[in-house]
Amino acid sequence: MMEITNTDERAVNADRISELPEHILHHILCLLRWPADLARTSILSKKWKVIWESFTSFDFDQRHFQCVNAADKWDHLQPLPVEKQSSIFKQAFESLGFVELPLIHKFILFVENTLGTRLDQLPSIQKFRLHVVFSVHLLAPFMNHWISVATDKNVNELDIHAKMDGKFYALPELVFASKTITSLKLNGCEVGDSTAIKLQNLRELSMKAMRINENIVHNFVQACPLIEDMRLINCYGLKFLHVSSLPKLNKFEVHERSSLRSVKLEVPNLETFWFHGKKSSRCKLILAGCGNLKNLTLKHSHMADKSFHELVSHFPLLEKLFLLECRTLHRITILSDKLKTLSLVRCHKLKEANIDAPNLLSFEYTGAELPFSSMNASRLQEVKLHLKSQKQKSVQKFIEGFDGKGFKLFLASKQGVNIYEELRGLHLSYFGAYKIQLTKSARMVENLLNSHLRDFHPKTLILKTSLTSDLLVFIQEKILNKEKTPPSCCKYYSKKCWRHYLEGAKMSLFPDASSAEYPNTILELKWSEAAPLPGCRDMKDINE
Repeated sequence: MMEITNTDERAVNADRISELPEHILHHILCLLRWPADLARTSILSKKWKVIWESFTSFDFDQRHFQCVNAADKWDHLQPLPVEKQSSIFKQAFESLGFVELPLIHKFILFVENTLGTRLDQLPSIQKFRLHVVFSVHLLAPFMNHWISVATDKNVNELDIHAKMDGKFYALPELVFASKTITSLKLNGCEVGDSTAIKLQNLRELSMKAMRINENIVHNFVQACPLIEDMRLINCYGLKFLHVSSLPKLNKFEVHERSSLRSVKLEVPNLETFWFHGKKSSRCKLILAGCGNLKNLTLKHSHMADKSFHELVSHFPLLEKLFLLECRTLHRITILSDKLKTLSLVRCHKLKEANIDAPNLLSFEYTGAELPFSSMNASRLQEVKLHLKSQKQKSVQKFIEGFDGKGFKLFLASKQGVNIYEELRGLHLSYFGAYKIQLTKSARMVENLLNSHLRDFHPKTLILKTSLTSDLLVFIQEKILNKEKTPPSCCKYYSKKCWRHYLEGAKMSLFPDASSAEYPNTILELKWSEAAPLPGCRDMKDINE
């Protein structure tokens, strides 16, 4: 019997995580969302105390104080000594009567205590996030102070979410004069027409659920020449959107909420553009000045065939095209030798589509029937289909077009899964609620099967594969050998994967006269009655 020495014991018990570089440990802290867990790391060791004190990201989310018994969980919070209390805390706290509002009381104490104990030691702040969802009008004086303190500490990334009913939170004006802010994300905030914007180093701008107009957008564009990523999401009041003179703008995203009439972009270096219009949207898109566009996503209910063809003709370098709920497209032709990814999702009136994209790698379609008159995509690696049609012949004919090209077929419903590594002689039965996916990757098939077993606990698994297939090895290891070796994959987690709920599997082998090399293997799966109810996800969503 081998003797275990003290050296071996020290090696087993060594704290490898604490030996990681400081920037990696800071990244680990960023992944801890619950503030109490984040604070507890400071007592792990002297090293972790130093890491905690040098951590330059602050995330204050009021939703953590909304849950059941939240007030009890934060009972340990007490005001700092008077000499460490902020002036706004001393002046406003008692007068606001927070005795009757314990959750607000605790949230303020948490933010004040965190800033009061950590901020003085830091030369600057990397990120400051403040998410407030109730009583913003009461918290506004404190929010002004906290945001001002972060700005004074040369914050780089500022993310403010202030949800108010019918009103908007007005940010302190010094925010818009910061020389260090590179990322500004605002939700439910107010920016005035006359606000002096001098964010000369801003690279990322996001405005969500805000009242804005043409002047506000113009002021940002003129004052922030380094913007690379700009997003306007569900904002009110904007009718005409015109953006130019942003030479570094790489990504632009617009989610329409009010009646936007036109979007005109003259941005030669733009590579990604997203437009999500309302159902009633008749917004005109003018993107002729974006000749280097590579990624285009459109959700536009009133885009006609002619408008679509004129639009995409300006993008010879387009690599990814996503058309979502473009309900007035009837007949389209897509010609591109650069296109690599194409998705057509719920374009319900699309009757004819001609695709000539020899370098296309990934294709997705969701709709009633297959509208493809022709498809030239010789390098295709993956196909995803979700169909409402019961016309089996057209679907089978479409799938047969991939026979002999190395594709594997994955068909799945809530009740069963069919996997074909050979498409020759394929005969589809009823598939109305099936997910259909073609792929050349064996690993992708394994991932799809893993995901489906987790979500739906199907009763049957049917394979048409060779006896030497890697997929059979995977099935042998994960399903058939499971009865002999209890799974140990989730012993540190309270939520278990599907392997812990599979009680047994019965396998049968049936030869296939049409393809002797690829017999049919059928597995009947038995699941534990204690398993959580599967099928929480709808079949139509698992393609999305």
